[in-house]
Amino acid sequence: MFMDSFLSSMFFFLFTFSSFNHVFSYASQPSYNDHCASLVPKSTPTEFSSKSFPLGVQNTGYFTGGDRIIDFDTTRKHYFTFQMMHTYATQIHGLFSIAGTASFIRTNIFSYQVRNISYGARSSNWRKRGNRRGYVTFNLVGFWYETSGKVCMVGTSKSYSRTGNSLNLDAVFKLNNVYNASNISSLISGSLESLSSKKDENYFEPFSVLMFPKGNYNYTLDSIEAENDFSSESDTEKGLSLNMESSSFCSSYPLSRVIRRLWLEYSNECISSKNCSPISENYGQLPSVLSLKGIECSVTKKYMLRVQMEFVNGYSQINQGFNPKNMLVGEGWWDEKKNRLYVVACNMIGMETSLDRIHVGDCSIRLRLRLPSILSLKNSSSIEGQIWTNKTVTDPGYFKRITFRTDEVLGVGSQGLKYKYSQIDRVKQSCPANKPVKNQGSRRYPDADSYNMRFDMSVRESYRRVAWGYSTPLSVGDHFYDSHSGGNFKSLPSSKTQVPNVIVNNDSLFNISYKIGISLRSNSTLSDRNSLFYLSSETVKISAEGIYNAGTGTLCMVGCRDLPSNRGVSITHSVDCEVLVKFQIPSVDANNGSYIKGSIESMRKKFDPLYFKPLDLSSAAFFTEAAKEAVWRMDMEVTMVLISTTLACVFVGLQLYHVKKHPNVLPLTSLIMMSILTLGHMIPLVLNFEALLTQKPNNNNIVLENVGWLEVNEISVRLITMVAFLLQFRLLQMTWSSRKSDEGNKGLWDAEIKAAYVTLPLYAAGLLIALLLKSKMNGDKVPMLITVYFKSYGGFLLDGFLLPQIILNMFSNMKDNVLSCSFYFGTTFVRLLPHAYDLYRTHNYADIIDNESYVYAVPSADFYSTAWDIVIPLGGILFAIIIYLQQCYGSRCVPPRRFKSSHVYEKVNESKAEVETINLNVSR
Repeated sequence: MFMDSFLSSMFFFLFTFSSFNHVFSYASQPSYNDHCASLVPKSTPTEFSSKSFPLGVQNTGYFTGGDRIIDFDTTRKHYFTFQMMHTYATQIHGLFSIAGTASFIRTNIFSYQVRNISYGARSSNWRKRGNRRGYVTFNLVGFWYETSGKVCMVGTSKSYSRTGNSLNLDAVFKLNNVYNASNISSLISGSLESLSSKKDENYFEPFSVLMFPKGNYNYTLDSIEAENDFSSESDTEKGLSLNMESSSFCSSYPLSRVIRRLWLEYSNECISSKNCSPISENYGQLPSVLSLKGIECSVTKKYMLRVQMEFVNGYSQINQGFNPKNMLVGEGWWDEKKNRLYVVACNMIGMETSLDRIHVGDCSIRLRLRLPSILSLKNSSSIEGQIWTNKTVTDPGYFKRITFRTDEVLGVGSQGLKYKYSQIDRVKQSCPANKPVKNQGSRRYPDADSYNMRFDMSVRESYRRVAWGYSTPLSVGDHFYDSHSGGNFKSLPSSKTQVPNVIVNNDSLFNISYKIGISLRSNSTLSDRNSLFYLSSETVKISAEGIYNAGTGTLCMVGCRDLPSNRGVSITHSVDCEVLVKFQIPSVDANNGSYIKGSIESMRKKFDPLYFKPLDLSSAAFFTEAAKEAVWRMDMEVTMVLISTTLACVFVGLQLYHVKKHPNVLPLTSLIMMSILTLGHMIPLVLNFEALLTQKPNNNNIVLENVGWLEVNEISVRLITMVAFLLQFRLLQMTWSSRKSDEGNKGLWDAEIKAAYVTLPLYAAGLLIALLLKSKMNGDKVPMLITVYFKSYGGFLLDGFLLPQIILNMFSNMKDNVLSCSFYFGTTFVRLLPHAYDLYRTHNYADIIDNESYVYAVPSADFYSTAWDIVIPLGGILFAIIIYLQQCYGSRCVPPRRFKSSHVYEKVNESKAEVETINLNVSR
């Protein structure tokens, strides 16, 4: 996410720099006296002021409103940023002239992702016109009155309407409670309102904003009463100390980052949210996830910080919208004796209509957090803690104590953190001893501490793909696996003589522990009580430890899974440790469809209530060498696309040249065949245009380095495809025109209709059979299969594009060379080349899970498998040979006897027809 924040910072810098010159100009601003003088007086600036503004140089908050000029999305957070440009003192004491920018930003508008450049894809999603409505920035000038705490500014901006028209916006910006000193109850609220009338196109709905103050904050909640609340806690185990040798408390890890995934666990009495939830709005459902964010860290008071807590009903909802009813704000301090973080938190109440009515209410909530110094199989959480209230059971707002923990490895790198292995003996009993196979040459397997040991996986249950998951090492021997390395591949050993980092014995056996998460697919529903996913509303989490054999690539572990609750939330921390996890990791030298294969099984008896069906796991082994080969493969596929599309243009051009020399053959050309070929070039162009309008920014995309090179080739492919479409459309238009103008051979229309009666039912029957066979194998995916198979079947029809012409020849009994040899043999070659390449790709590259990395021979665009890659080329070649025989020896040489007719449809020479008509009249 570093790149996203970097691009965001660069955007603000460039925008600020470009607008610097005219921010200070009052000439282009609305009148301050007309809109602000009654609220904050105006005065003449005297000198630059060194007094710090209470919001700091830049402050970030939240906003609602502004629907007409920014696309509001309730599923994403919307951030407001106020950046100061300058502060000047004035002739009135306590009144300051200020200038700055107010930016309203919808999240995820700065990501730059490159999709594959195959047909239907589109790159650089942020350049869409719609994304220009993802942010708007106002240049503002005005005054801040320190005594009243009010700010009033006027300014301008440019934006776009929903129809794409450019808008010139005038606005007034007001803030309240901007005092030089603040405390826990201080919230800065305000609004930005349009100065245009509601009927004007430049009018927009008011923005309502909320921010936390930064300047001169006074910590007031670390009172003796609060400390007494924490001194009564029963947990005496000491936590891990923060590593602050080279940095201050404010930058210590992990408190300096947002802890987004703290899973909440409730007591057994918590059936509903009554007396169990710390927030006021939960719609009858207990929140399952807590996000903890540091607002500001004190530089004057030791180990003090301000925090913001957000409660949501699922991890996916953390970034969805802004609702202060689900948030708490508080003050915390780190106890260096017990190595714990203590927080006193307060509710935020009062949001009925806008953010300016929010205020801090009850401050009776307490939180403690510690970093365990020893992790184990049954307790692998790197952060754990509790939330409670100091109210009594009879008081309003009381709730039962809540515990929380995280499955993220946030303590990696901290001094003193250890992992305690406890199940190695069970692993040796459950899994046979695997020793390196002799005489296997130079076959190598990934190092235990390499990035190759971290992988995503597809999960099947009862031969159905039902879920996806991830597997990440937690520790290798005495060392912790660095899961925050940024995804860089570690170099593999160049020879077997190199010594791995952590070796248990001479057989290259490693003690290893894992964090495994499995999420049910959105379109999968499982009601089987013996399913691992039964009653699981969130990700199924498994902690495992065992032995990895670097000589054979085998990984065997015993695991503990978190048990689900039938009420949708975790009730205490209960686990099932009778889980066996196995993986077979392929050699890093393998290049023939390498897959990581694995399984998760229950070691309980089938009649046990905690027994679950076995799961089959698979993941593409995308090692360093394979990654390099994949880049080379995509480069080659781009070249194949360019060559194929160019050849298609050449062969269509040769057919146009052929009909120009022999115009009499045009009426004999199949309109169905010409229509199929034309649609084959048109649909990719339409899909590219559709992707431009509908592409979603949260798609799974492949990010490549040579972005410019890909875009150049993407444009080249589209241009050549456009040329091929225009040439093919011209051929279709000429065929239609010649057929319409050929009044002397009306029987050709009858032949075309008869050919359609045969061709179209064949196509429909083929599609129906394919769908029935596939849906029988994958009954739970019928809606998705219909879409995919329509696309694939369209490619299949293009492969057999000569079939309509063959059938038309049978009914018309033609004798001319309707199609040029270069056209039907050349186009057949272009259509069959992807299948030949797919055979090559299957036997020389690892299978690809991410379909968006396909550039040529895309599976969703045709039928691709070993069988189809043989059958389709043979069929295409057979069709081309039949056309050749028909045009050499007449159509009678191919069809059965009942298709043969004595009528021959030929283009009649006009002069010959006139002579025959005159002779007929003379004879009469």
